[in-house]
Formats: sequence, structure tokens, C-alpha cells
Amino acid sequence: MALHRRYASPAEAERIRRALEPDAPPNLRSRVDGAELHLELAAPSARSARATLEDLLPCLDAAEKAGAGRSD
Repeated sequence: MALHRRYASPAEAERIRRALEPDAPPNLRSRVDGAELHLELAAPSARSARATLEDLLPCLDAAEKAGAGRSD
């Protein structure tokens, strides 16, 4: 499963990526390509993926609200 988010700048995308790092599960990979943040989740089941996303999305929302927000 992959999630891609575009931000106003590469620096902002990197700030968001770093903000997610401390609580990121080991099955989540993140990278920044330009101003786009790529999150890739590898989960053994749909149930596991859902649980991880339920934890991840509020963290992503909080990181975005603490920064300047998304550009799209």
C-alpha cells in the first residue's frame, strides 16, 4: 500500500517525513522525492494494514497542522 502527498517545498516534505519517523512502525518506509512524500506500508494482512493506517493518519495530520500544510 502506498500513500503520496505533495507539499509546498522539498524542505516541508522532509520535515513531515522526519516528524513521522519516531513512531513509524518497522513495516513503513518513507522517502521524499522533490516536494512529494512517499509512504509505503508492507503489512501481512488487510487488518494489519488498517490498524497501522489508523495510527499513522492522525500522526500525519498532526505533523501537517504543525507545519505549513499541503499544497494540494
